[in-house]
Amino acid sequence: MSKVIITSSREPSRRTRSFIKDLVKAIPNSLRFNRGKATLDDLASIARRNEAHAVMMILEKKGNPSAIVHYEPTEEGLVKKALMKITGVKLLREMRGGQTPYNIKTIVLNPQKITERTQLEVANFLAPLLKTVPKPPDPLTPAIEVSVGTGEEPTVRFICLQTQRVCGPQFKALKVINYPRGGRND
Repeated sequence: MSKVIITSSREPSRRTRSFIKDLVKAIPNSLRFNRGKATLDDLASIARRNEAHAVMMILEKKGNPSAIVHYEPTEEGLVKKALMKITGVKLLREMRGGQTPYNIKTIVLNPQKITERTQLEVANFLAPLLKTVPKPPDPLTPAIEVSVGTGEEPTVRFICLQTQRVCGPQFKALKVINYPRGGRND
């Protein structure tokens, strides 16, 4: 099973650490890594050792999560694939009716609900990073749907399919920047 390592920039705020914890709960086969003084090369070797297909790094501005960077581990190090600027982060504990997800096996991204260009950009960023599927393999399998709302700043929500309740963080996607040949490791 393919894994994703979720980490932060150096010296993250308490809010960014909480955001990462919420993501790890909602994303199947994800591992939280406390970065400390680890370099990008250190992260690449940790990702390879854990057989991870991606590293998701949360950047912050003024103590709030501000971007998600998708890195792909290679033998040469981490290759930056894309960056999604985010705003309006709500943690799971801040949402009424939210629930902690348990034993999640699958993450679903429903392509039929995606109609706008901005939604498509966000979906194309999330799908390879989270290894989403178009529908759950079995209706009884614990699964989460990543919902990408409409508008110029689509809202990303994690919804448990069995209960239809929010079970992960929520945020607005401002912009997606793709690095076609892999960006610099900065």
